[in-house]
Formats: sequence, C-alpha cells, structure tokens
Amino acid sequence: MSQEIPSLYGITHSNRDFSDPYYWGKNQFNSSFPISMACYMRDKGIDAVYLKLGRGSKVVHDALPMARMFGSDLANEQLFFSFESRFEPFREFVHDELKPIDVVVGTADGHNWLQPLEIKLTTLPDSTTDGLSDEEYGCEIVVRSPTMRYMALSMALSLKSRFKEVNGIFEPSCLKVRSWDNPDEIANRLPMILEAVETFVTTYSKYQKPLLMQPVWKTVGRSSVLADNCLDVFVWSDFALTRLFMDAALANVSGKITRQQRAAVRLARFLFEVSRSGKVYQEPIYDGMTLGNQTDKEFAISGAKTHGYMSCDRLARPSITKEQIKEIVLGGGQKWLSPERRFDAIIYFSNELFDNRK
Repeated sequence: MSQEIPSLYGITHSNRDFSDPYYWGKNQFNSSFPISMACYMRDKGIDAVYLKLGRGSKVVHDALPMARMFGSDLANEQLFFSFESRFEPFREFVHDELKPIDVVVGTADGHNWLQPLEIKLTTLPDSTTDGLSDEEYGCEIVVRSPTMRYMALSMALSLKSRFKEVNGIFEPSCLKVRSWDNPDEIANRLPMILEAVETFVTTYSKYQKPLLMQPVWKTVGRSSVLADNCLDVFVWSDFALTRLFMDAALANVSGKITRQQRAAVRLARFLFEVSRSGKVYQEPIYDGMTLGNQTDKEFAISGAKTHGYMSCDRLARPSITKEQIKEIVLGGGQKWLSPERRFDAIIYFSNELFDNRK
C-alpha cells in the first residue's frame, strides 16, 4: 500500500514542495492554505465575496469567481503558484528593488504572469467584537508596507496610458512640496492632498482589480474551538483598499498626522511621481516619510470598523465548514503543522495545573 504524500488541494505546480515538512511551517501555511482553499472553492462553484468601490466611493459587495481572482480560466493544475515572489510586470515602474508579494499566479508553462495577490489571514471575531452576536463580528486587519506598495503599483499598471491625466490631479497639491519628510509642511498641505486622492479614486475606480485576498477563520467567540461554518474568502480590490485609510484620514485633518493620513500622503506622492516620470523610487516613500509615526506597520483597523465594510451573510456564516478542512489538507499534512510554543497557550491548555487538590 503506497504511503500518502502530504499536499494541499489544487496546488499542483508551485515553488513550495508540500512533501517537505518545512513548507508546513506557520509562515508558509498561512499563505499556502488560503490559496488551496480558493482552489477548492473554485471547484465547488463557490465565489469569493468581492469588496469593491461602488458609487460615491463606497465599498460594495459582489461575487468574484476564483478564476477572476487568479486571473485565468485555466484549471488549477494548469496554474503555477509562486509564493513570496515578485510580480515582474510591475518592475517597469520602479527604480529600486521590487519587493515580493505573498503569491504570484502564473501559467504552469511559465509563459504568463497572471495575478499578484497579497494574503491577510484574519480571525473572526477579534477582541473588539467577540462579545457581540455573530452578525456583528469583525476581523482586525493589520496593513503593512508591501500591501500599500502593491496597491499603488497595481493602480499604476492599470493607468499607464493615463499618466498625464493622473499627474494633473496631483500636481497642484504635490509639485511644490519641498520636504516630504517635514510633518509641518505636509500637515499644511494635507487637505489638498487628501482631496486629490479622493478625486483620483472617484475618477478611476472603474479600473479596479482584485488585489488583497482576506480569508477569514471563525471560532466560537474567542475560544480555540472552530465554528461549524468557519472558513471563507473575501477579496479587496486595489481601489477599495483606499477606504481602509481614507475614511479615517478624512475624519480629522487637524493635529498630528495619523498613520492613515500618512498612508494617503504616501499614495499621493507615489502616484504623482510615477505619473510624472513613469518610474518611482519606493524607498524614500515607504521606508522614509515617517511623518512622526513609527514604521512597524502602515496602520491597523479593528473588527468593529471592518464590520461596516464586510458585513454580510457570509461573514456571519462562512461558506466552508470545519468538516471540509480534511478535503483541503491532504495526505496527513496536518501532522506536520507546528504551532508556536507560546507560554500563555501552554498554560491555557494545561487545565490540570489548576485542578483543586488536597
């Protein structure tokens, strides 16, 4: 009897070898499993929930076929999933290093780059919504620099033929900036810069494309027990992602520049410079321009806030059940998973330590 080989559903061609225990580590599994789940949902005829911009620059929901998320109607086994890789079509827009993204989808024959995807595996509920009803649950999203870079690059690729128009939107607020690192100067120009970003988003949202894949996994409250319906996939368009920082950035434009406002200013500078010369240096924008904030992340948004964007039946009752996980994780791969050995978790699961004894 042949021995089963650990694997993940639908991932036939990849730069990760799932017969090697190394690729079942936390850092790999948190991006590999969502792609496998998407392949599974595709074959089951289950679309992702697409978060995109509608009228008035409001986030609306649509059904997104997984084939569109992958950028191809080719079957799963005809695709190549390249994790922690660079989406080469973006290279023409940068002078400096093109950072990797969580996964790049291409054809198995290696002839075509199809789709870059950033992956944010998020927990439902988070600490701000765990005491509410299932219908009010939300997920915290922590956004880091690579996501913002790829959002801007995705917009640039879509609007390459319209750079002159884009430059006309940003030039009035950006051309005379003497120091992008000066919080006082940027604070004075902030209303104009935010207005330019809003004009850009409203004008060109029709060019939006899927970019950020947000799988959610649901537990019973904040326990470690999976809900019966525990998994689903939400996908944000590149333009819809702007609402995660723009809505907060516009709420209060006085005082210290917030992380969300910094994200807006960085996007404005990127689009201004790339539309003016066709290329941009990313490092001064995303590694510099601290504007009085730490650089550990771009910003975070709590489940209480994301609920307003994501609320729907699929958030309250995800489409994939815990019983279906064994149809996605194959060949005994679950035995190679290596959760972090955290002291708080070990105490939590060591109930015998607190048994009453004489």
